[in-house]
Amino acid sequence: MNLILIGMKHCGKSTLGAKLAQRWNCAFYDVDQRIEENYACQTAVPRKVREIFTEDGEEEFHKAETQVVCELAMKLERSSERHVVAVGGRTVLNETNRRLLGDLGQMVYLQVDPRELYRRIARSGLPPFLNPSDPEGDFLRLCREREPQYLGIADLVVNLDGMDIEQALDTLIERLNEM
Repeated sequence: MNLILIGMKHCGKSTLGAKLAQRWNCAFYDVDQRIEENYACQTAVPRKVREIFTEDGEEEFHKAETQVVCELAMKLERSSERHVVAVGGRTVLNETNRRLLGDLGQMVYLQVDPRELYRRIARSGLPPFLNPSDPEGDFLRLCREREPQYLGIADLVVNLDGMDIEQALDTLIERLNEM
């Protein structure tokens, strides 16, 4: 069974995904990391997803994201092994990406209080898609818009409010075992 970790920015998809894959001794794929790798291969210029988004534009970023999701889907659908995949916050909001990922395995929504997520984001630098005149309000609005969509596609919702990374990992594994 493949697991696709979905949720808002800084909810723990990449960190928990890597730890879960390590614990399960299986492969871990981070869509954002693969976008960066593909970009570096195609342009010979290493850039972070934030830079790709800012410098090449949202439309080009989402094309690159869909290409990575398609490549992963083709690779993983032929495998009988278990994999963990972490996707960007908007990845599953794209219908093509959602269909490809949904066919690969179980979608697990990592739910964290939006104000906590904003505090995490503010510590690491505001993303370019937030309105600079009211980044917190804009982020909270995005959370309100995306929450019903995540809930609608998730096979499992795991609330991680107030947990450190080890508690979150234990909770995630416990919920997956119940499933």
